[in-house]
Amino acid sequence: MRDDFNEDLLNLPFNIHRTSVAIRGEITRRLSEAFGDDFTVDYWYILTLLFSREPLSQAHLAQISGRDKGSLSRTLACMERLDLVVRLPNPENIRSELVSSTKAASNFKPKAESIILDVLSEALSSLRPIEVIELNRMLAAINEKIQP
Repeated sequence: MRDDFNEDLLNLPFNIHRTSVAIRGEITRRLSEAFGDDFTVDYWYILTLLFSREPLSQAHLAQISGRDKGSLSRTLACMERLDLVVRLPNPENIRSELVSSTKAASNFKPKAESIILDVLSEALSSLRPIEVIELNRMLAAINEKIQP
């Protein structure tokens, strides 16, 4: 019995990674079809954080997104070129910038949310709603343990 559990445990990282890559890929594919090849799930993730909390300092956005500052800065530069975000000087700290979504980004929101809900509904169709809620809770608990 213990060996079976250990085998399942050892398979868990592979299954989490494979599932994450598959969902991420399908969301990116569909967002790209709808909004152009340059639009990625990474951009959507950052926009989602901004929609609910903007403006955010780049440092705080890096922290809550789990991205390193250099990688986030490059992503934001690409997003600026697509008119998805704007970076402005922080009036409270001249060494930092505040990041906000643009009107163009807000216009993407309803369609993007619909696309993402479609992907997730398809991917999770074999689960009951209570199982989806529990899966989300468990993944958040695991993430909290790893990244307090």
